Amino acid sequence: MGFFDKAKRFLGLTDEEGDDDPTGASASSEATPAADAQRAPSRARGGRGRPARDLPPAASSGPSLDDALAAREGGDRATARRILAEIDKGSGLRTLLRAAAALEDADEDEARSLLPAIAAEEPAWRVPLQVAAALGDERGVPWLDVARAGGAPGWATAWAAALVGDAQGRRRGLVELLFADAALARTVAARDLSVPGAVVDAEAAQRYASFAHGRDTIRRFGAGAVAEALARARGERP
Repeated sequence: MGFFDKAKRFLGLTDEEGDDDPTGASASSEATPAADAQRAPSRARGGRGRPARDLPPAASSGPSLDDALAAREGGDRATARRILAEIDKGSGLRTLLRAAAALEDADEDEARSLLPAIAAEEPAWRVPLQVAAALGDERGVPWLDVARAGGAPGWATAWAAALVGDAQGRRRGLVELLFADAALARTVAARDLSVPGAVVDAEAAQRYASFAHGRDTIRRFGAGAVAEALARARGERP
């Protein structure tokens, strides 16, 4: 059995489906089932260095990030900015989105007040990787390099590499992810790449949701605008 045949079997593909190109699709699958969220964290190799959970906060009576994104999607950018300012805690993804919205409206004063916190964000690799994956094309490759330089763990860079760049690079990233974290590789193949026959691994679902939540939020806001804000915060344009 050849190398790629073994890789396909690890990903949960049947022999009939094994010849399909796993990089040709980009649609996500259904949301994580509630039962999956109750499963214990994965015991697979490579557990160290994984980010803390970054799931959406529990519902509250106040405005939420989803409210801000919905207002933006409805064309009400002023309301979106007001909500982002209200829910911003001074760091993290909300601060970055707030800066991106300010730059879109040419509000340089607000943007400058936010950029230092964005530049100091830790871990330094997380947001660049989420931006790379949200862009989902060749524009994401430089951000992948930024994340590697910032000390991103192998499983994270392999995941992002499976979603950006050309078909050969994506396939290589998926194979790298297979060896770094087989359970997560199966989940990425099923959810992000829509590989026929690939099945979500229940133990990897929580780790997938942790990283993918930020990526999907950036994509929903507008990955190009977020990338611009991150570049400004870093004092460069990748």
